[in-house]
This record gives sequence, C-alpha cells and structure tokens, in this order.
Amino acid sequence: MVKKIGLALGGGGARGLTHLGILSVLEEEKIPLYCIAGTSMGAILGACYAVEPNIGAIIPRIREVISGSLFSKLKIDTLKTTGDENESFFKKTRNFFLDGYLYFVGATNYAFFELSRLEEFINMLLPDINISQTKIPFACTATDITNGRKKIFTKGSLRKAVLASSAIAGVFPPVNVDGIYYNDGGYVSLTPVDAAKKLNADFIIACDVKSRIIRWEKPEKANDIMARVNFITANLYNEIELKKADIVISPAVKHIHWTEFNKFNFLVEKGKKSTSSKIWEIKAKLKSKGLIDVIKNLFRK
Repeated sequence: MVKKIGLALGGGGARGLTHLGILSVLEEEKIPLYCIAGTSMGAILGACYAVEPNIGAIIPRIREVISGSLFSKLKIDTLKTTGDENESFFKKTRNFFLDGYLYFVGATNYAFFELSRLEEFINMLLPDINISQTKIPFACTATDITNGRKKIFTKGSLRKAVLASSAIAGVFPPVNVDGIYYNDGGYVSLTPVDAAKKLNADFIIACDVKSRIIRWEKPEKANDIMARVNFITANLYNEIELKKADIVISPAVKHIHWTEFNKFNFLVEKGKKSTSSKIWEIKAKLKSKGLIDVIKNLFRK
C-alpha cells in the first residue's frame, strides 16, 4: 500500500533554507509527497513547492529574491545578535528592547517594522490563490494571539496564511484574518507534524531546523531569563511533536544564526547532505509500514 507521505518543514529563519536541499533530494529520489505542512520559513518555502513542485525552478528563484532589494528592505540583518545564538527563535527581538531609540519604538508600538515589507516579499514568491488550489495539499501553522491557541490554516488565502505563519511577534505586526490576530507559528508548533497529520498524512518526514540550546552557567538579565524560559517551553513542545513523525531530518546547522541568509548555498547543501543520509531509512520504513498495513488488513478480513 502506497503511504500518504507528509512533509513537515520547521521554522528557523535562514536555517530553513536547508528545506530546499531536503526537497531536492526527495524529488531526485522520487519520494512522492502527498502533502506539505510548514511553519514560518518552512511555510514560505513549503508553499512555493506546493504551488510549483519543481525544485530546479524554485532554488534559483528563491536565491534571486533573497539577494534582491526587496528582501534587503526587511532589514533582517539588523536583528543579528552578537555571540552564540542560544535563544535564536525567541530572542530575535531581545536586543531591540535593550537600548535607546529601538527601546522607545518597542515600548510605544506593537512592531518594529511594517507588515507591508514582509507582505511584499511573500507576494513576490506566491500567487494570489486559495490554499485549496496548490498542486500539493498544503497547510501552515500560526499562533492565534487573540484566543491563545495554535491555528492550522488549510483553507483561505495562501498568501495571508503564510504571512500569518511567518510574522515574527514584535518584529512585524499581527496579521488579521477574519477578525483573529496571528503571529509566527513557531511559538506553538516549530515543526508542524500535527498539521501534516491534519492533512491525513500517514507517514511523516519532519525537518527540524531549530537552534541549539547551550548550558547557562549564570543567568543575569531579566529579559534573557524570560526569553530562555519561552525558548525552553517551545522546544519541549517541539520534541513532543517530533515524536509523532516517522522520520526526523535535522541538518547540522544549529550553530547558524537565523538571520544568516547570505549562507544560502551552504545551507542548501547541508539540507541535501542530511537528507541523503536518511534516504535508506525513509525507504525501509515505508516498506515496513506498508507490510504492517497488509498484515492488519488480512486480520480484518
């Protein structure tokens, strides 16, 4: 029995570029994807592939957009912290609140940058269609900050859903969808295995690109401690979700800062390498799961 293979692409900023390498190897090995679920950067790249399942066309397009003036308008580089990025996903905005003008902006506004900047970027990559119109079934996660819940978008505007999934809290304003406000899905579902399950996938390949956790010897600042606690919570949720996947691919990029989009080629190659090392396991598990299903069906008869 052919399994319904779902791909769960996690959030992690620039580290998410490894998803392009992952998709490249899966396509080359003719692993058929039944559906794709994405969070944040995983939602952006996953949606691109769901719309046009041709990695040979997508990689140069993404490279061109990221190296262009529109992407530079996002000012991602201004969010780069110095030193080791421990709380990369949840400390993205920490430094902004610590000093001068940016502290004032953070205290008096609900975001540092206009949502239109991110919206322009997404609109350049994705067509103005409904999620139901993608060639591969697609879903993405966002954080419902109105009701305090996880949202899995499976219908409605593709652009709006991906925008909601990738709008980093505090950096970009919340996205209003039908009266509900949403921010980046990484806070509630960093690697969206549950979203792939919602699309009825019965064999899930999860692509985990979260940053590493390092040991803290001496906590010092209140902001750092709060960010650390949030980071740990999200990672624990992520570990629970990853246990529901059949295969977990974790490229060796945890040391890469989430803003380092200039390492495009390096990150794509890391994605390819990590997936190539898992191909035998993927194919073996697909066969074993298929055999188990056959046996179960025999007993049902």
